[in-house]
Amino acid sequence: MSERLAGYISGMTVELARVTEKSGRIHVLKHQKYNNADFSDFDSILSLYLRKSRIKFDIACLGVAGPVIEGEVTPTNLPWHMADTRIAESFGFQRVKLINDVVATAHSLSQLGSEKFFTINNGLKTSSGNVGLISAGYGLGEALIYSDGKKLYPYASEGGHADFAPGNQLEAELREYIYSERGGVEAEDVVSLRGLQRIYNFLIDTGEGTVAAWFARSKDRPAAIIEKALSGKDSTAARAMDIFIDCCASEAANLALKGMTRGGIYIGGPIAPQILTAFDTGRFMDRFVKKGKMETMLAGMPVGVIIDETAPLLGAASVVLSM
Repeated sequence: MSERLAGYISGMTVELARVTEKSGRIHVLKHQKYNNADFSDFDSILSLYLRKSRIKFDIACLGVAGPVIEGEVTPTNLPWHMADTRIAESFGFQRVKLINDVVATAHSLSQLGSEKFFTINNGLKTSSGNVGLISAGYGLGEALIYSDGKKLYPYASEGGHADFAPGNQLEAELREYIYSERGGVEAEDVVSLRGLQRIYNFLIDTGEGTVAAWFARSKDRPAAIIEKALSGKDSTAARAMDIFIDCCASEAANLALKGMTRGGIYIGGPIAPQILTAFDTGRFMDRFVKKGKMETMLAGMPVGVIIDETAPLLGAASVVLSM
C-alpha cells in the first residue's frame, strides 16, 4: 500500500503528517509542526521530517498559503518557492500535488463533524447552494466551493488581496492610515493578525485610544490584543476587536455576494476559534447583512466558524488519499 504524506504550509508554520484511511475515516499519524523562522526553506523541513519519521512516502499533497499555478507556488508571506515536480524528484515521491491552503480547508468540510463548527447564523439550509470560505491568520485566504446539487467543487481565490472597502467613516480613516504606510490597502492588511495590530496602532496614533504598558512588553502583540479585548481589561483592545469583527463580517459578506453562497459561509484560520465570544454577540451578523438590497438574502445564509485548527491538514489528507 502506498504511503501518503499530507502537509499544510502557512505563513508561520509547516505541519506534516502520515495519513491513512479506514472505514471512511481519515487518521493523522506522526504529526509534526515546525516554525518557519527556524528554517531557510521548505526542503530543510521536509528533509528533517522524512529523516525522523523513517518512512518512504510515495504520494504527497501539500496545502500552501499562496496562489498555486501549474504546480508551482511562492507562498504569499514567505521567501520560498515550491514546485511539485522538483519536490518529487528531490525526495523520491511518485507524485506530489500542491494546492492552495484554503482549498485544502474546503476539502476538509465533509470530514468534520458538527462539533467542529460554531454556528453564528443558522440561516436556511440548502443542499444545492455554493459555499464560501474565508480564513484569517497571518494573512487572509478565501475560496469558493461550487455546488452542482450533488457534489462540491472547491476552487481557489486570492480575494484576500483585493482592495479593502471601508464601511464607515472610521474605517475610511483606518484605510488612509494604512495607505500612508503601505501605498495600498488590501483586505488582508486589516483582516489578519497583523491587521488587528494595525487597527490597534491606528486607534493609539489617532488619539482614539490609549496605549498600555502590556502592549509594549508583549512579544506577540496580536495575541495580547485578543486576550485583553476578550477579558474586557483594556478598552482600546476591545474597540480594536470590534473594528476587526466589523471588517471581517464585511469581507465575508462581499465573498458571499460574489459567490452567491446560499450554502453558507465558513470562517476558518487560527484567529476565529480564539474569538468565538466576539462572534457570538450579534455584532458580526449585524454588519454581515448590511448590504442594502441584499440584506434578506444574506440573513438567510448559514454562517459558521471552523473550530478545528487542523482543518487545512485534514483537507490535504483527504486529497492525497484520493490520488
